[in-house]
Parts: sequence; structure tokens; C-alpha cells
Amino acid sequence: MGLSNSAPSFDNLFNIVDDFSKLEIRENYEKKNCLIQEIGTDKYYKGFILIDKPLVKTICEIQFFKSNVTGKYIPRPTFRKVDKDNKPKVKEEKKPVIINFSDSEEAESFWRLIGFLNQFKETIDLGEFTQSYKVAHKDEYFTAFKSKAEKEKADDLIELSAHVSEKTLKDVFRSSRKKTIKTFFKLLKNESTEKEIPIEIYRKHYKITDDGEEAIWHHFLKEHDWLLGLNVDIKFIRDFLHLIDLGVQNSKGKGSPIGDILGISDYTTLIELKTASTHIFKSLKNAGDGSRANTWAFTPDFINGVSQCLGQKFEWDAKHFLKDVLDENGKLLNHRENKTIDTKTVFIIGSRNKEFPHDNNPDHILKSETFERFRRNSRNIDVITYDELFERAYHIVFEEKIDKDWWSNPSFKIEV
Repeated sequence: MGLSNSAPSFDNLFNIVDDFSKLEIRENYEKKNCLIQEIGTDKYYKGFILIDKPLVKTICEIQFFKSNVTGKYIPRPTFRKVDKDNKPKVKEEKKPVIINFSDSEEAESFWRLIGFLNQFKETIDLGEFTQSYKVAHKDEYFTAFKSKAEKEKADDLIELSAHVSEKTLKDVFRSSRKKTIKTFFKLLKNESTEKEIPIEIYRKHYKITDDGEEAIWHHFLKEHDWLLGLNVDIKFIRDFLHLIDLGVQNSKGKGSPIGDILGISDYTTLIELKTASTHIFKSLKNAGDGSRANTWAFTPDFINGVSQCLGQKFEWDAKHFLKDVLDENGKLLNHRENKTIDTKTVFIIGSRNKEFPHDNNPDHILKSETFERFRRNSRNIDVITYDELFERAYHIVFEEKIDKDWWSNPSFKIEV
């Protein structure tokens, strides 16, 4: 076939499913660039159509740059999403990226392209390309992401967010937090589903080896500490440190109390956890339990928890300046920026909707009033129940009032 007399055409895209034997890659006459040409014609291609769908295409445009070291040409691909008229759907990427192909057809298309480029080893150098690009299943990407330090994760998210609209980002975070709220609800109710209850499903999924429910709640709140940062204080809590050594050890390296969580803002906050199933009041009111006519006796778990909070507060207030405080990444915190003055202490325990809901039951009314009197007259400790924490988080995420009878309403669901 001879060449036509018409002007050469360079603005073409070759469909990856077509026959590659029609194409060749060769240097131009000035030996300064490479061209993808249909053999025996004046038709040249600037790139390839990897995925061709009715409304959107995935294309790969390729430029070639001559290496001063090897003298070969290094392909520089640019991946784009375009509409049916080949207008870009997203901004052009300027840095090496991990390209996620969601099914085998897309991955095969990509590697067909690599195989084609690899046929021209005398001219093309894929060394730099293979170091910068790879096809990865999304699970592989998330595994790699999870293994990174928090700063690296933040840097990646900042880079990615530059190519995503603010509305999309808000929708993504809201969707993620809705899933967290749904998990919170399941753990809170802890009702059996088929063979297992949610607490045990969560334990197996995250491979939590510590016994008891407290380890589950500690893990959950550590993974989603925004639940605490936006809820337990009017002031936003910036960072959280977990399982904190609060005092000064004795000569044998023992004796210092361990706190569940330390909240870092301008001033520190201690957070102590029990479980959502821990009872706040004794089950029976009788003459021998210390109760009076207008009150109800607290359980030993509740009283001991309050005593624990007071002890930890005293230790931290008195001795925090004697020790270095490191954040979760091992960075030393500045005592001048993160001060301790009469440390605020938060105690999270039980579920009032389960134990003493707002209804007309005289015992529930008495328990509720006793609980509220205690909270309002406790200067050093803020007591909050898990279901109260849940209600506040629900309002933040869904921007609407939760059903007043959500706990007892069997049709109440968290829509994700």
C-alpha cells in the first residue's frame, strides 16, 4: 500500500481491541521523537482507547522523550476520562499514579498496551515507566495506604483531593461517617444476627485478642476518634493518645495508673471508658443497698469508675510535668502548647435508653433524676452514656433529629 497525497493525520486514537499488527513505532526523520504510525499510511496515533463505553472512554495519550543516558525513548503516558466527544472528564494527572482498573477486561486492555510498547525494545525504554506506573487491585492499594504513616496518608489525600470537587469530598466523608454510625448502632444494641452478636463479629473482624467488651469499645473509638472530638466537649479535641501512663512509676517501674484516652487540644482532657452494657444503677432498690426514698443506689462499677477518674485526674494534674508526652507517631508534645490545668475528665459508661429510658415507669424516672443530679453536681467529671454519644454523632452526620423512640422502635434503621 502506498502513501496518500493528503496531509498526515496525527490526532488519532487507536482502539486497544483492534489489531496491533497494523502499527509500528519509529523515530522521526530528525531522530528527536518517536511516532506511532499505521503501517503503509500517513495515519499517526497520539494514543489509545483503553475502555470504550457509550458515555465515557478511558484513553491513554503517549509522548516519547529521548533519554540522554540510553539514547532510547521513554514513553510518558497520560490517562484521561473523556466523554463521547473526546472532551476531558477529569484534569490531567502530572505525577506518577496508581491506576485502579476495577475488572479483568480493563486490566487486560492496559497490559495489551504495555505488550505492544514492549515489542520495540530497540527504540523504547520501559524502565522508568514500570517504576512509576502499575495496575493494582483496589484491595492492594488500600493495603499499601494503611501501612503508611499518618503524615504520608495525609499527603496522599491532599494530593488526591486537588482533583475532586468540594461537594464530592463532603459526600465521601459523610458516607464514611454514616457507615461508622451504622456500626456504632449495631454495637450499641448488640442484638444477635444469625449465629453471632455484633460485638463478637467486630472482635473477629479486627482480630482483637483482649477479652471483654471494653477492648471492643476502645478499639472502635480509637479508629473513629472524631466521635469523641466533636462530642465530649464544646471545644474541639484535636488529637487523642491511647492507654496513657498518667503518673510516676516507683523504683520497680510500677504503680503508675493507666488512662484509656488523653484528648489533646489547648488543654488536656482525660477520657475513661467502661462498656455500653455496664449498669449504672443496681437492679433492685431495697433497704440494705444504701438507697433513700428519693434516690437509687449506683453500682460498684459506676462508683469505682468515678473513683478511677478522680484518681487519674489527680495523678495527671500533679505529675504530668515530670514526663515527656509523645503523640501516636512518637513526636514530643510541647507542654506550652498543650497545657494541663484542672484537667477535664469524661467518663463514658452504660446506656440510659436500655437501663432507664424516658417513660412513665416510676423506677426509671427515679433513676433518671438521680443520674442527672449526680451529673449536674459533679464539678470534676462529665458522665455521658454511649447512647447519648451515639445521638450526638447521629445529629452531626445526618443533620436531622433522631427519632425520639429510636431505641425501642424496631423499624429504626441507619441508611448508608
